Amino acid sequence: MAAEVVAHTALSRRSVFRAATLLGLGLASGSATSACSNSSISAQSPAHQFLSRGRYFIAQRGASDEAPEHTLAAYSRIADRGAEAISVAVHRTRDGILVCHEDPTLSRTSGQNIAIADVTHDELSNHPVDLTRWVGPDWGMHPIPTFSEVLERLGKRAVLFVESKDPEATTDVIGAVTAKQLGGTTVFTQPFTAREGESAARKAGLTICTYFSSHATGAEIDEAADGSDAIGIFAGVRRENERQQTSIQGAVATGKPVIAWSVNRRSQLPYLAEAGVRGFMSSSWSYVAGPSEPSPHDTFSTGRIAPGDLAGNNSSSAAPEWGPNGSILLATGASPQSISMGSMCPVRAAPYVITVEAQFGAAPPLASDHLAVVIGRDDDSAYRLGAVSPGTTQGQLVVLRSTGDLELRSIPEGNALSILQSSVAGNKPVVGQWLTLRIIVKPDSVIAECDSGQEPEPTTVSAPRTAFGGYFTLARNYSAANAQASFRNISVAYR
Repeated sequence: MAAEVVAHTALSRRSVFRAATLLGLGLASGSATSACSNSSISAQSPAHQFLSRGRYFIAQRGASDEAPEHTLAAYSRIADRGAEAISVAVHRTRDGILVCHEDPTLSRTSGQNIAIADVTHDELSNHPVDLTRWVGPDWGMHPIPTFSEVLERLGKRAVLFVESKDPEATTDVIGAVTAKQLGGTTVFTQPFTAREGESAARKAGLTICTYFSSHATGAEIDEAADGSDAIGIFAGVRRENERQQTSIQGAVATGKPVIAWSVNRRSQLPYLAEAGVRGFMSSSWSYVAGPSEPSPHDTFSTGRIAPGDLAGNNSSSAAPEWGPNGSILLATGASPQSISMGSMCPVRAAPYVITVEAQFGAAPPLASDHLAVVIGRDDDSAYRLGAVSPGTTQGQLVVLRSTGDLELRSIPEGNALSILQSSVAGNKPVVGQWLTLRIIVKPDSVIAECDSGQEPEPTTVSAPRTAFGGYFTLARNYSAANAQASFRNISVAYR
């Protein structure tokens, strides 16, 4: 009987809040009250006040798309930029020192297959974080910070979303927070599948956020809500994922604040907010939390990635690499690659000129292989060759083929394949030779020029303008074992 009452209560709560959502009623006050009901922390604590807002952003891993994750350099930088909340992951070394690091091993951050739990802190200091491939060579290497250092440096500057990645270290993690009297500014973060520390966190008076790494059932969401002050839901970049939408709707229906992760593109914000998500955990905090003024040129020559310049493939193996002379290299041959130039977007109204220097780094095997600049995109959603993005215009393509042909192509809304608008034959590019692409965008037309510097006149093609959005993407639209394409000196000028 008791189980039936609990089930009925959970169902009723979900139904009430779902009805309120459908009627367009605000849930802020109800959510704040519900969140406080299971917590011994005062509703006036910074953590609860933060979760009770209508909209907020958390810098994931210290904004790891912008700086080397979980380092003091990343944490301090993003706090200096105004981040009010930062996520922190904690492991414990063999000699009991708590350190901030995402993975249990150092494979991804230092190239060494060493488990943190198997080494002392002194031994760990010999393996600094090296994420220069992802965030740029100018960042160099950084030591793995201790949790104590992070609490000292940031505990009173930001709300910290702290996760103990090692279940056996959870008691120590909670103890470190309370010892420094930072319970009011800490959100204890835990996966739904590993909640061993929930009782200890609640006893210590910490605010609790339980998150799901994949699809969650309604019963699981209700169970998480009963023991938490907020719910975290994985939000992939593909908004049409029905199971993801169901999980978000179920979490919002509980009345608890819902935090989506990882939200690294501006294009994710509208549909998540419309679904009732209030918190956004982002590795691209400076770009997503904005507002930020679009840059007129790229930052590749500085050796640091600009917030908003995002790879089209989230796989770490498909991340762009840093080439010489201020260039970015799309070199993973297994699949086409792209990079959204969000730092330079949205561009203002036409007329404007996009200039890009590009080169083939190896001989493409097929005549159809090509580089592309995709202009006029509605938003910064990931561009993938042959993929369909419902509800958005993929853009208009300026295509340079390995034969030297220069083309303008359009991709109608909802289509996967582009349609040829205009084409002109040009000289076959020389491997390793830099070419200059100039794309002149007018209110009703587009003119593309390819200048090798070896010919009297550039190759030129024109066509009606078919895409009017403010975002553009660079792409290598072919795959091969040694496929390489480089870009540099990218700029936007207004006429």
